[in-house]
Amino acid sequence: MFDLPVELQRHCVKYLDVDTVKSLRTVHKGTLSLSTEELFRVVNLFPGNESASKYIKIIENSKLNPLVRKVVFNTSDPDDDDRDGNEEKDIDEEFKNSMRLVGRFENLSEVELKFDDECAAADKNGWDKEVQETVDFRTSMLKKFFKSLNHPTHPATKVDSLTIKHLQDHTVIYDNENFKAVRSRLKKLALFIATEVDDASPENSISMKACHQMFKHDLLDHWLKPLQSQLTHLTIYCDAYWGLWPFCDLQQVHFPHLKSLSLGNFSIAHDWQVDWILSHGSSLEELILDDCPILITLRLESRQCGPNFPELVPTSSDRKPSEYEYVTHVKDVEMRWHEILPRLQKGLSNLKKFAMGHGKWNESLCFEERYEMLPMLLLNRYCIFDCGIGPSHYETYSESWGREEIKFPDCDERDMAALEALVQVVEVRNRM
Repeated sequence: MFDLPVELQRHCVKYLDVDTVKSLRTVHKGTLSLSTEELFRVVNLFPGNESASKYIKIIENSKLNPLVRKVVFNTSDPDDDDRDGNEEKDIDEEFKNSMRLVGRFENLSEVELKFDDECAAADKNGWDKEVQETVDFRTSMLKKFFKSLNHPTHPATKVDSLTIKHLQDHTVIYDNENFKAVRSRLKKLALFIATEVDDASPENSISMKACHQMFKHDLLDHWLKPLQSQLTHLTIYCDAYWGLWPFCDLQQVHFPHLKSLSLGNFSIAHDWQVDWILSHGSSLEELILDDCPILITLRLESRQCGPNFPELVPTSSDRKPSEYEYVTHVKDVEMRWHEILPRLQKGLSNLKKFAMGHGKWNESLCFEERYEMLPMLLLNRYCIFDCGIGPSHYETYSESWGREEIKFPDCDERDMAALEALVQVVEVRNRM
């Protein structure tokens, strides 16, 4: 390794875990600089005095400060035994004071804010779901976060990459001037959107107003539209399927400089969704589709049908529905992956990385490790949407599938051939 050029050594060190990097510092004097550079490239701040003290020492160290490129603000400590309780959190002073200093990192270009995955909006009837990170807590944290990045004496003006994990769908900071100032500097945006789960009736979670407000309005109006001329990297993940329902009309936005696009839990039922991806063909070099199924059959309520298929007529029936039943609409979607993948191959002429499949959702690492995904064909690449089932309206095929009226596609070989052809073209481009 020591005979390799410095840039290759630096690239190798990036793939080592923290303990190995620490050990590497003592192995050879030639690796001391590189391992130190990698070790302090990312700084994490957790609640509590110990983490804050280490954070401030790095800021004040003239040798270590310039090495920091990214800061991650964690609202919870994974080693905290009380993090699974329901008592409402408060932001400790050490955390707030440390956050205010973020602009003092000389070469900082990326910041990340990590919330808890569980969230809940206030219930007007007073039956609030008990969570540690309430809307008030999250709003206060976001305000302090953006205020710190836009500090009047040491703003983090070099930060052009923002990541927020578990951004609650019910978020109310979009009129904040500090938020707008930070947003105006962004070139890279990654959002993992968190939605509320109705524990008593999970099938009702998809009907909660906040998730529809986020995907129909807030995501588009306050995040994507203002950044159309700026973004080169965009990631949108959610802990629930989105795209069809909650409906998100990505046709309203276009990013002429977009190089990387990652979508998680994005459901596909429209040709225009594929066309939207293809509209970035002149610039897109990386496309990641993490658990993004084609919906082959849809059973929709009228309110779900409206934004998706407004001309679809209700399902015929010999009897009149009771007052407790919804009028439903049924539609078969003819799209298949062996039709879409060749379109991506042809239309994304600059694509150098492509992945589809299922990331590490079970380990809660799908978002962080999305760029490590490999192209795979899994059973869940096709799915149905049925407004009459629970706990989820989305259902994938399994060996115990017993719904004879719905036939899943029998096209594994054609899908695999199309995927292999696309991957082969992408690999050739990488060698050029």
